Amino acid sequence: MTNMALYYAGFNASSLFTEEEDIVVALDQFTKVPFSGVTNMEISWNYFLLWRDLELYIVGKVDNADDKKLPELLITPESSGRCKIVSAGKESIIISTTNNEIWQYRLYEKSWKRVPNFINASKELEEEYPMKISQGGCTVILTNLGRIFNIPILVEMPKRIKFVDFSCGFDHTIMLAANGDVYSMGMGTRGQLGHGDLEDCDEPQLIEALAGLNVVQISAAGWHNAVVTDQGDLYTWGWNVNGELGIPKGDTKVVAIPTVINFTNDKEECIDINVKKVQCGNTFTICMMDNKSFWGCGSNKYGQLGQSRQKVTSSTIFFKLDVPLDRKNIIDFKCEEWGTMISTEVISSVS
Repeated sequence: MTNMALYYAGFNASSLFTEEEDIVVALDQFTKVPFSGVTNMEISWNYFLLWRDLELYIVGKVDNADDKKLPELLITPESSGRCKIVSAGKESIIISTTNNEIWQYRLYEKSWKRVPNFINASKELEEEYPMKISQGGCTVILTNLGRIFNIPILVEMPKRIKFVDFSCGFDHTIMLAANGDVYSMGMGTRGQLGHGDLEDCDEPQLIEALAGLNVVQISAAGWHNAVVTDQGDLYTWGWNVNGELGIPKGDTKVVAIPTVINFTNDKEECIDINVKKVQCGNTFTICMMDNKSFWGCGSNKYGQLGQSRQKVTSSTIFFKLDVPLDRKNIIDFKCEEWGTMISTEVISSVS
């Protein structure tokens, strides 16, 4: 029988992690999420959403009156269907249901509101529905037909371009096309658009520095980005004030063009290593290699790198993280806001 165990490090405002009844605000080692049957989690800055299959639970401190000790089931409006995908925002939670309806849960009013349908029937015969939702400065969705909406407006693109993923920072969005090209739009004041300047861009613009590379995975958060190519190379760009790009540039705070990362060992020798996945948090970046080792850079202020805050406050280069988990059981990981979650497989023998 196979179960899952999730491990979390970083900022915590919930009662999930306590010590002598006091909330542990900064978890600087990967700690098991104490919630039975948990299958996934979403990380917001002051609360967590815990998945138990299609059930969604909320735990944390949304406001001063909110002193719930236990995770509480988020009950969706009657006949709306069950939660399928979710985005945890600062003021609201947005879900897409099994009926392909989109609903907004306002955290402070504790009320649901249905988002009017904005997906105009395309000329395709296939039904179009959300595949991914994200809330940054705006709410963005990707549909199964490869279109992106900045709700409720369609992001206009030539018909031949189909998107397979997107990721949002504070005020910008990067988008991955099916052919491996990467586009960006939004604010560019910290070099986060990757076009070599600090200009804003209202329409998706191809990141020329990545053209010709087959990008297979993307991530954005805060004011920076990271992408992985089919060759296992990592490129980062944007704001580097906390070392989140892994580029030791001295006093250079902005890197406005995607830059390839060289990984080095303890002797500062370059090593050949393939990146499998990268995730950006607000001020940090972590990647998982094909051997399931983890490397990270940037701020460790809340322990979000999963390392002792006494030993590591921040790092301007990627270094191998000490993660005391059995690599062969690691399934996936994610970084959001000020935290990191690793999901593992727990294989129990049935007698």
